[in-house]
Amino acid sequence: MMPRVLPHDDPETLSAVDAALETGKTIVFPTDTIYGIGGNPWDERSLERVRALKGRPVDRPFALLLPTRRAVERFAALDGRLRDLVERLLPGPYTLLLPGACGAPPSSVAGGKVGVRVPAHPFFERTLARLDRPLFGTSVNRHGEPPLADIDAIIDRFTSVDLIVTGPTGVSPSAILDLTERPPRIVRGELPQRLRPILDEE
Repeated sequence: MMPRVLPHDDPETLSAVDAALETGKTIVFPTDTIYGIGGNPWDERSLERVRALKGRPVDRPFALLLPTRRAVERFAALDGRLRDLVERLLPGPYTLLLPGACGAPPSSVAGGKVGVRVPAHPFFERTLARLDRPLFGTSVNRHGEPPLADIDAIIDRFTSVDLIVTGPTGVSPSAILDLTERPPRIVRGELPQRLRPILDEE
């Protein structure tokens, strides 16, 4: 069965995403970096299906994608320093490793750290913000292969995905910053020059 495909600004997208999250379905969605694949971070059906589709190790955590910066404090334990860094970096193309709060889903926590994203993208700013729900997410690719950016290629390789939301994306994965360390450590990617002082200040 082929996945249902909807543009991010289609009037039916809101209800389709909500239904998918309620029933353990898998979703491909656009972000400000690349397409992601995920679903309800507490639903083991969705988690297992994404792991199987990607060939992803069970012990590897997923990023937690949130609709607003305000939602970060529901899942991460922020002190004044971390709150300031979150304010400066999000929304944006960054995955931030933060101390996990008790409300964080186990699927997004490893070693006491939760990886959170707040993409600067209309799908999150409108649809996910209205639902006020998080997604777990990872890149759309088989484990160890480059991420897929073309919708036709995604449909061809991931035919058993339940819902595909289309929309504009960037071209590179998010940078990963570990903010639990001082100074913060760049785990993947790099910061633009205007944000380099964040590392130097600490």
